[in-house]
Amino acid sequence: MKNRTILFLTGLAALGTLARADVLLTESFSYDNGALITLSGGAWRNHSGTEALAVVGGQAVINQGDATGGREDLNRLLSSTFDVTADNTSAIYASFTVSFSAPPVGVGSYFFHLKSTVANQFYARVGATVEGAAPGSFRMSLSNEAWSSAGTVEYPMDLALNTTYMVGIKYDLATDRTTLWLNPESEASTSITATDVAAYGAGELIEAAALRQGTSVTTGAPGVLTVDNIVVATTFAEGVAVVPEPSTWALLGLGTAGLIWAARRRK
Repeated sequence: MKNRTILFLTGLAALGTLARADVLLTESFSYDNGALITLSGGAWRNHSGTEALAVVGGQAVINQGDATGGREDLNRLLSSTFDVTADNTSAIYASFTVSFSAPPVGVGSYFFHLKSTVANQFYARVGATVEGAAPGSFRMSLSNEAWSSAGTVEYPMDLALNTTYMVGIKYDLATDRTTLWLNPESEASTSITATDVAAYGAGELIEAAALRQGTSVTTGAPGVLTVDNIVVATTFAEGVAVVPEPSTWALLGLGTAGLIWAARRRK
Protein backbone atom coordinates (compact mmCIF):
# COMPACT_ATOMS: atom_id res chain seq x y z
CA MET A 1 0.00 0.00 0.00
CA LYS A 2 2.84 2.37 0.91
CA ASN A 3 4.55 1.71 -2.43
CA ARG A 4 1.36 2.46 -4.32
CA THR A 5 0.96 5.70 -2.41
CA ILE A 6 4.51 6.75 -3.30
CA LEU A 7 3.88 6.02 -6.98
CA PHE A 8 0.58 7.92 -6.85
CA LEU A 9 2.24 10.97 -5.30
CA THR A 10 5.09 10.76 -7.81
CA GLY A 11 2.53 10.78 -10.61
CA LEU A 12 0.77 13.79 -9.13
CA ALA A 13 4.07 15.67 -8.88
CA ALA A 14 4.84 14.89 -12.53
CA LEU A 15 1.44 16.15 -13.58
CA GLY A 16 2.00 19.30 -11.55
CA THR A 17 5.14 20.12 -13.49
CA LEU A 18 3.12 19.90 -16.69
CA ALA A 19 0.33 22.16 -15.46
CA ARG A 20 -0.10 25.32 -17.51
CA ALA A 21 -1.22 27.99 -15.08
CA ASP A 22 -0.69 30.94 -17.43
CA VAL A 23 -2.22 29.61 -20.63
CA LEU A 24 -4.35 32.30 -22.27
CA LEU A 25 -6.00 30.21 -24.99
CA THR A 26 -6.08 26.65 -26.30
CA GLU A 27 -7.90 25.55 -29.44
CA SER A 28 -7.79 22.05 -30.95
CA PHE A 29 -10.68 22.57 -33.43
CA SER A 30 -12.42 19.42 -32.23
CA TYR A 31 -15.63 20.27 -34.08
CA ASP A 32 -17.67 18.74 -36.87
CA ASN A 33 -17.04 20.03 -40.38
CA GLY A 34 -18.51 23.44 -41.10
CA ALA A 35 -18.22 27.14 -40.33
CA LEU A 36 -15.89 27.75 -37.36
CA ILE A 37 -17.81 30.74 -36.02
CA THR A 38 -20.96 28.61 -35.77
CA LEU A 39 -19.39 25.40 -34.53
CA SER A 40 -17.54 27.21 -31.73
CA GLY A 41 -20.78 28.73 -30.44
CA GLY A 42 -19.49 32.24 -31.11
CA ALA A 43 -16.18 31.77 -29.27
CA TRP A 44 -14.53 32.69 -32.57
CA ARG A 45 -15.70 36.13 -33.70
CA ASN A 46 -15.77 37.75 -37.14
CA HIS A 47 -13.77 40.94 -37.68
CA SER A 48 -13.65 40.91 -41.50
CA GLY A 49 -15.07 39.15 -44.55
CA THR A 50 -18.16 37.06 -45.20
CA GLU A 51 -17.10 33.78 -46.85
CA ALA A 52 -16.87 31.38 -43.90
CA LEU A 53 -13.59 30.17 -42.44
CA ALA A 54 -14.24 26.44 -42.18
CA VAL A 55 -13.22 23.49 -40.04
CA VAL A 56 -12.51 20.29 -41.96
CA GLY A 57 -11.29 17.11 -40.30
CA GLY A 58 -10.65 18.83 -36.97
CA GLN A 59 -8.48 21.60 -38.43
CA ALA A 60 -9.12 25.21 -39.42
CA VAL A 61 -8.71 25.77 -43.17
CA ILE A 62 -7.13 28.97 -44.49
CA ASN A 63 -8.40 29.02 -48.07
CA GLN A 64 -6.39 31.81 -49.68
CA GLY A 65 -4.49 30.41 -52.65
CA ASP A 66 -5.42 33.35 -54.88
CA ALA A 67 -6.15 37.08 -54.74
CA THR A 68 -9.91 36.70 -54.22
CA GLY A 69 -11.16 39.01 -51.46
CA GLY A 70 -14.04 38.77 -49.00
CA ARG A 71 -13.07 35.61 -47.16
CA GLU A 72 -13.65 35.55 -43.40
CA ASP A 73 -11.15 36.54 -40.70
CA LEU A 74 -11.91 35.37 -37.16
CA ASN A 75 -10.51 36.00 -33.69
CA ARG A 76 -10.85 34.40 -30.27
CA LEU A 77 -10.38 36.31 -27.03
CA LEU A 78 -7.49 35.58 -24.70
CA SER A 79 -8.18 35.10 -21.00
CA SER A 80 -6.15 38.28 -20.26
CA THR A 81 -5.48 41.50 -22.15
CA PHE A 82 -2.19 43.38 -22.54
CA ASP A 83 -1.85 47.18 -22.52
CA VAL A 84 0.69 47.69 -25.30
CA THR A 85 1.65 51.22 -24.26
CA ALA A 86 1.92 50.66 -20.50
CA ASP A 87 3.20 47.09 -20.35
CA ASN A 88 6.95 46.96 -20.97
CA THR A 89 7.66 43.58 -19.40
CA SER A 90 5.21 40.91 -20.62
CA ALA A 91 5.72 38.48 -23.47
CA ILE A 92 3.02 36.62 -25.36
CA TYR A 93 3.96 33.18 -26.69
CA ALA A 94 1.90 31.18 -29.15
CA SER A 95 2.22 27.98 -31.13
CA PHE A 96 0.24 26.01 -33.69
CA THR A 97 0.72 23.37 -36.36
CA VAL A 98 0.39 24.09 -40.07
CA SER A 99 0.29 22.04 -43.26
CA PHE A 100 0.06 23.59 -46.73
CA SER A 101 -1.75 21.92 -49.63
CA ALA A 102 -1.22 24.85 -52.03
CA PRO A 103 1.79 27.23 -51.93
CA PRO A 104 1.82 30.96 -51.19
CA VAL A 105 1.37 33.34 -54.11
CA GLY A 106 3.88 36.11 -54.89
CA VAL A 107 5.11 37.97 -51.81
CA GLY A 108 2.71 35.87 -49.76
CA SER A 109 0.65 37.14 -46.84
CA TYR A 110 -0.08 36.46 -43.19
CA PHE A 111 -2.66 34.03 -41.82
CA PHE A 112 -2.16 34.29 -38.02
CA HIS A 113 -1.75 37.33 -35.76
CA LEU A 114 -2.52 38.88 -32.40
CA LYS A 115 -5.45 41.30 -32.54
CA SER A 116 -5.89 44.49 -30.55
CA THR A 117 -8.96 46.40 -29.43
CA VAL A 118 -8.29 48.99 -32.15
CA ALA A 119 -9.67 48.11 -35.60
CA ASN A 120 -7.12 46.77 -38.08
CA GLN A 121 -4.24 46.86 -35.58
CA PHE A 122 -2.60 43.44 -35.82
CA TYR A 123 0.71 42.32 -34.30
CA ALA A 124 3.00 39.29 -34.55
CA ARG A 125 1.89 38.58 -38.10
CA VAL A 126 2.83 35.08 -39.26
CA GLY A 127 2.59 34.16 -42.92
CA ALA A 128 4.23 32.41 -45.83
CA THR A 129 5.98 33.42 -49.05
CA VAL A 130 7.85 31.90 -51.97
CA GLU A 131 10.43 34.69 -51.87
CA GLY A 132 13.92 33.32 -51.24
CA ALA A 133 12.74 29.70 -51.50
CA ALA A 134 13.80 27.10 -54.07
CA PRO A 135 11.31 26.31 -56.86
CA GLY A 136 8.45 24.23 -55.51
CA SER A 137 9.18 25.28 -51.93
CA PHE A 138 8.11 28.15 -49.66
CA ARG A 139 9.17 29.78 -46.40
CA MET A 140 7.52 31.01 -43.23
CA SER A 141 7.52 34.80 -43.01
CA LEU A 142 7.11 37.24 -40.13
CA SER A 143 6.46 40.88 -39.28
CA ASN A 144 5.69 42.86 -36.15
CA GLU A 145 2.88 44.92 -37.71
CA ALA A 146 3.38 45.94 -41.35
CA TRP A 147 3.45 43.37 -44.17
CA SER A 148 5.49 44.01 -47.29
CA SER A 149 8.20 42.35 -49.35
CA ALA A 150 10.80 44.68 -47.80
CA GLY A 151 9.40 44.66 -44.26
CA THR A 152 9.09 40.93 -43.51
CA VAL A 153 11.77 38.43 -42.52
CA GLU A 154 11.82 34.78 -43.64
CA TYR A 155 12.79 31.67 -41.72
CA PRO A 156 15.92 30.25 -43.41
CA MET A 157 14.51 26.85 -44.37
CA ASP A 158 12.66 25.72 -47.48
CA LEU A 159 9.38 23.98 -46.64
CA ALA A 160 7.34 21.41 -48.52
CA LEU A 161 3.64 20.96 -49.23
CA ASN A 162 1.60 18.35 -47.33
CA THR A 163 4.04 18.35 -44.41
CA THR A 164 3.11 19.32 -40.85
CA TYR A 165 5.26 21.94 -39.12
CA MET A 166 5.02 23.37 -35.62
CA VAL A 167 5.32 27.16 -35.48
CA GLY A 168 6.18 28.97 -32.25
CA ILE A 169 6.23 32.73 -31.76
CA LYS A 170 6.97 35.29 -29.06
CA TYR A 171 5.67 38.86 -29.07
CA ASP A 172 7.88 40.76 -26.61
CA LEU A 173 6.29 43.90 -25.18
CA ALA A 174 9.69 44.97 -23.81
CA THR A 175 11.09 45.32 -27.33
CA ASP A 176 7.90 45.36 -29.45
CA ARG A 177 9.39 42.64 -31.64
CA THR A 178 8.29 39.18 -32.71
CA THR A 179 10.42 36.03 -32.74
CA LEU A 180 9.52 32.86 -34.66
CA TRP A 181 10.72 29.27 -34.27
CA LEU A 182 10.01 26.29 -36.50
CA ASN A 183 9.85 22.85 -34.85
CA PRO A 184 11.89 24.15 -31.87
CA GLU A 185 13.59 21.92 -29.34
CA SER A 186 14.05 24.83 -26.91
CA GLU A 187 13.89 28.63 -26.77
CA ALA A 188 17.53 28.62 -27.92
CA SER A 189 16.64 26.87 -31.19
CA THR A 190 17.12 28.66 -34.51
CA SER A 191 14.78 31.63 -34.79
CA ILE A 192 14.10 34.83 -36.71
CA THR A 193 13.04 38.21 -35.29
CA ALA A 194 11.06 40.84 -37.16
CA THR A 195 12.47 44.39 -37.19
CA ASP A 196 9.66 46.57 -38.56
CA VAL A 197 8.33 49.20 -36.14
CA ALA A 198 5.04 48.55 -34.32
CA ALA A 199 3.03 51.75 -33.75
CA TYR A 200 0.49 51.74 -30.94
CA GLY A 201 -2.55 53.85 -30.17
CA ALA A 202 -3.51 55.25 -26.78
CA GLY A 203 -5.35 52.76 -24.60
CA GLU A 204 -4.81 49.93 -27.07
CA LEU A 205 -4.99 46.37 -25.70
CA ILE A 206 -3.96 43.08 -27.27
CA GLU A 207 -7.02 40.95 -26.65
CA ALA A 208 -7.22 38.02 -29.09
CA ALA A 209 -5.53 35.53 -31.37
CA ALA A 210 -6.73 35.63 -34.96
CA LEU A 211 -6.86 33.60 -38.17
CA ARG A 212 -6.86 35.49 -41.47
CA GLN A 213 -7.86 34.73 -45.02
CA GLY A 214 -6.57 37.68 -47.03
CA THR A 215 -4.01 39.12 -49.41
CA SER A 216 -1.15 41.62 -49.18
CA VAL A 217 0.44 43.99 -51.68
CA THR A 218 -2.57 43.44 -54.00
CA THR A 219 -1.73 39.91 -55.18
CA GLY A 220 0.24 38.20 -52.38
CA ALA A 221 -1.58 35.30 -50.71
CA PRO A 222 -0.54 32.79 -48.02
CA GLY A 223 -1.80 29.70 -49.89
CA VAL A 224 -4.18 26.95 -48.80
CA LEU A 225 -3.31 25.49 -45.41
CA THR A 226 -4.67 23.97 -42.24
CA VAL A 227 -4.02 25.30 -38.74
CA ASP A 228 -4.41 23.22 -35.60
CA ASN A 229 -3.54 23.02 -31.89
CA ILE A 230 -3.30 26.72 -31.11
CA VAL A 231 -1.88 27.58 -27.70
CA VAL A 232 -1.26 31.10 -26.36
CA ALA A 233 0.51 31.67 -23.02
CA THR A 234 2.91 33.93 -21.14
CA THR A 235 5.97 31.63 -21.12
CA PHE A 236 7.79 29.59 -23.74
CA ALA A 237 7.32 26.38 -21.73
CA GLU A 238 3.55 26.86 -21.65
CA GLY A 239 2.98 28.45 -25.04
CA VAL A 240 5.28 26.48 -27.31
CA ALA A 241 4.99 22.69 -27.51
CA VAL A 242 8.64 21.87 -28.21
CA VAL A 243 9.76 18.90 -30.28
CA PRO A 244 11.84 16.76 -27.85
CA GLU A 245 15.27 15.52 -28.86
CA PRO A 246 15.63 11.71 -29.13
CA SER A 247 17.78 11.75 -25.99
CA THR A 248 14.89 13.33 -24.07
CA TRP A 249 12.55 10.50 -25.02
CA ALA A 250 15.22 7.99 -24.00
CA LEU A 251 15.62 9.61 -20.56
CA LEU A 252 11.86 9.64 -20.02
CA GLY A 253 11.70 5.96 -20.93
CA LEU A 254 14.54 5.08 -18.57
CA GLY A 255 12.94 7.06 -15.76
CA THR A 256 9.60 5.30 -16.19
CA ALA A 257 11.27 1.91 -16.36
CA GLY A 258 13.24 2.71 -13.18
CA LEU A 259 10.09 3.62 -11.25
CA ILE A 260 8.38 0.39 -12.31
CA TRP A 261 11.43 -1.70 -11.40
CA ALA A 262 11.74 -0.03 -7.97
CA ALA A 263 8.07 -0.56 -7.23
CA ARG A 264 8.22 -4.27 -8.11
CA ARG A 265 11.39 -4.79 -6.06
CA ARG A 266 9.75 -3.40 -2.92
CA LYS A 267 6.83 -5.82 -3.15
